[in-house]
Amino acid sequence: MALSKKQNHRLGCILAVMFKDSLPSDMLNELIKDGFIKISGQDYLLTTSGKDEKNRLCTLSGLNIMYSSEKKKEIS
Repeated sequence: MALSKKQNHRLGCILAVMFKDSLPSDMLNELIKDGFIKISGQDYLLTTSGKDEKNRLCTLSGLNIMYSSEKKKEIS
């Protein structure tokens, strides 16, 4: 399933925050306003809502992109 233009834009911005890429301030402000990222010192971090939105959009687009802390540990 293809993402809408808005969903694609949002996912790209969330991934840019995850990978510490630069984003224009208007895009950062939109993500902050929507509750997907928060400011922590000099860094921008995904909130729980941001991670949920990233996972939802990745699932819709057939991607599996996670922080290493999100990966389930394998049971031996």
